[in-house]
Amino acid sequence: MNARRGWCVVLACSITVLTPGLVEAKRKPGGTFGQLSDASVKVGAVTARGAWDPESKSGSWSDAQPVSNGPVWEYRETLGCGSTTDPDAATDLSSCSLAISRCGTVGGKPVNQLYVWRRLAGTSQWFFDGTSCGSPNLPNTVSAPPPVPTMGQIVSAFRELPFAKPTVNIQPEGDVTLVNLPTYFEAQWPTSGLRPGQVSKPVQLLSWSVEFKIDPASYNYSFGDGTQSGWTDDPGGPYPDGQVRHTYKDSGQGEVKVDATLTASYRVNGGEWIELDGVADLQDEPVTTITVREAKARLYGNG
Repeated sequence: MNARRGWCVVLACSITVLTPGLVEAKRKPGGTFGQLSDASVKVGAVTARGAWDPESKSGSWSDAQPVSNGPVWEYRETLGCGSTTDPDAATDLSSCSLAISRCGTVGGKPVNQLYVWRRLAGTSQWFFDGTSCGSPNLPNTVSAPPPVPTMGQIVSAFRELPFAKPTVNIQPEGDVTLVNLPTYFEAQWPTSGLRPGQVSKPVQLLSWSVEFKIDPASYNYSFGDGTQSGWTDDPGGPYPDGQVRHTYKDSGQGEVKVDATLTASYRVNGGEWIELDGVADLQDEPVTTITVREAKARLYGNG
C-alpha cells in the first residue's frame, strides 16, 4: 500500500518534484541532448513510467513519454560562449572563437557549440541547461540563435581575399649574374592587393563582420636551375646583408620565382584580434628570367 502511494506521489507530483527527473530524463552525461528524440518530447513536457526518488535521484526514466498535463518547458539556444546565467547578457563576439571551433563537424557538417536554456512555460526565468553541438533532438519549437560562421567558413573567407603576389628582385641588377658568384634574392610585394601588415576590408559572414590582418609570410625560392631555398620566414634582401643567396654552377637561363604563404589574425565586429588557425597558399606568382654567364679571364699585352 505504501509503495503504491509512493508511485502516485511521483507520477502526480508537483512541478517542483518533477523538475529533477526532467533534467535527468533528457540529458546524457556531458550535457549533450540525445537521450530523448522528438518523438518522446512535446515542447519539453515529459513524465516517466518508471520509479524515481527525487531525494536520492535514483531510478529509471528511460521510458519517458510526452504528456499533456505535465509541466511544459520552453527551450532556446545561444552561441556557446559568454554568460551561463543570462542568455540575453551582452557578449563580446570576438571572444567566442572557441565556440565556433570546439565541435568541429557533426554528421560531416561544421557546427558551432551552443548553450541550451530552458524555462517553465509562462515564466520569465531561463535556466542554463548545458552545451550542445547542434540540437537535432530538441523540440522543433526551439528558437535558433542568430547565425554565426563556423571556423571553417572564416578560414575560407581569408583564403579568398585579394592578395598581392610577390616578385623576386635579383642582385646583381639586370637579372644577369655569373657562374660561381653569390647571387642575392629578395621578395618584393606590389602595391596592389593585400600584403603582410595590411588589414582587409570588413567581410560580412552571416551575422558577423570580420576583418583580417595579414601576418608575415613564409617563402620558398625557386632559383631556376632545379634547386630551391626551402621554406623560410626570411624575405631576403640586397647585397651585402641579404640572407637568401644562391651560387650557380653552370651558365644558361632559368625561371626564378618565390612561392609565398600568408597567415592572419581576425577580429569580429571591431573586437580583439585573434590568431587564425589557417594558411593561404598563394598560387601563380610572377616569374623572372635570370641569365647566368660564365666569366672568362684574358691576358692583354702592352702595346
